[in-house]
Amino acid sequence: MLDKLRQLHADILAKLDELDALTSLPQPPMDRLPALRQALTRSSRARTMLLERVYDRLIADAPLAKKAGLEALKAEGKYNMITSTQHIGSWTLRQIADRWPDYCAASAQMRADMRKRIRSEKELIYPLLAEQKAARGG
Repeated sequence: MLDKLRQLHADILAKLDELDALTSLPQPPMDRLPALRQALTRSSRARTMLLERVYDRLIADAPLAKKAGLEALKAEGKYNMITSTQHIGSWTLRQIADRWPDYCAASAQMRADMRKRIRSEKELIYPLLAEQKAARGG
């Protein structure tokens, strides 16, 4: 579980870096942007689904001091999925092409939020998953 989460985080961060590069261009790279957005969405959803499978067990087994943080991450995850869906829906390819600077700004905020989220997941969830892995002897 921990290895899979690390892999998904690395994949998402790499795609965010790619999106950083594309949104730094003066014109929208419509030949690459749609596929990258779709790939980022797929990886992000895979991470969300993985976490949804483990949250309840993590929360139940976590030290009291970490339970609130895990519950907050779980709740924020649902909110973030809604926000992401709204962002993707409102920024159609046509909108991106017509309002490239505005899209770049909106995308930058979404990327910053995603990076912050991943940092929080790494800080809180990685140690708990590592403890579970060690307790299972692997």
